[in-house]
Amino acid sequence: MKITDVQAYVLRKQLERPLLTSRSDGAVRTHVLVQVMTDAGITGLGEGLGHSGVIKGIVDELLGPRVLGADPFEVTALYRRMVEGDVLWDLKGSLLCAASAIEIACWDIKGKALGVPVYQLLGGRVRDRIEGYASDLFWAPPDAMARDAARWVEQGFRVVKCHIGRLPPAQETVRVRAMRQAIGPDAGLMIDLNCGYDLDTALEAARRWAEYDIFWLEEPLSPYLVEPLARLRAAVDIPIAAGENEFTAHGFKPLFDHGALDYAMPDVARAGGLGETQRICALAAAYGVPVSPHSFGSGVHLAATLHLMAATPNTKLLELDVAGMSVMHELFLQPLQVVEGHVLVPDTPGLGVELSPATIHTYA
Repeated sequence: MKITDVQAYVLRKQLERPLLTSRSDGAVRTHVLVQVMTDAGITGLGEGLGHSGVIKGIVDELLGPRVLGADPFEVTALYRRMVEGDVLWDLKGSLLCAASAIEIACWDIKGKALGVPVYQLLGGRVRDRIEGYASDLFWAPPDAMARDAARWVEQGFRVVKCHIGRLPPAQETVRVRAMRQAIGPDAGLMIDLNCGYDLDTALEAARRWAEYDIFWLEEPLSPYLVEPLARLRAAVDIPIAAGENEFTAHGFKPLFDHGALDYAMPDVARAGGLGETQRICALAAAYGVPVSPHSFGSGVHLAATLHLMAATPNTKLLELDVAGMSVMHELFLQPLQVVEGHVLVPDTPGLGVELSPATIHTYA
């Protein structure tokens, strides 16, 4: 089997409400899906998470032509051809995002050709359902965030995640308090700062919010600040989660070496694809760090993450976009099943996704 063509599609979904974080206020969600075609008539889908125009350009002009004629079954060799094929290497960034998309699509092809779900190719299923957390609580008035947090807990989610940090910690405390009161003492409340604070401000935030029993503090600092992140973790009682802006196992090693993380959050659509993310998970296991992959993309991104977690023992807590902010359900061959906050792992060959003409017509 040989790769005959690679096509990148940019899908855009207009949001009914802005997606507000500490550092963004977007009104449109954008996904870059990559379809890989073969001479056997089997196609695969992948996704690269990042700057859509840049990723599409890299796929169209560089990586797509580079993999033409390659055997999609030889995923490791194909991945190395993409990321190690130049004299000047790109160790991080959009090239890795684009390579991730093509790599994921090749696993999809391989699963379809062999008639098995991708998790079987990644070592076999160790669980058939994965606990999810509701990732929906974007910055809004305190009463609105509290109402939404309570709604997801009532629907069976044990953990919810909010995005705050647009204001100093003292002014954000009203939101933290409102959400904790709304969900009660037994549900987990994650706080994602989206790299919005510096070290001193993050220390203040952890001090002010400690009484609200925070499940984790996610990306409190710039991803460049590995040593300060380790100092923050050593100084506070709230667990620290980060990693969605890191690439490859080599990039994660300093985070583990410095003891900067309680939870590692690699993203399959950024960090290098499924194979590289499994290597990150294996490295995390050696350091005793659990992995909760970042997963806030389309249905292709979610499917790839589900298969990764189904086959990787030291992963836990699937991020789930529950608010309809992405192109998700249109891409699954079988409806996604969520039971009491747990997502059932699909058993369709490959990833269990497709990009239909109707979806392209609606969003491309």
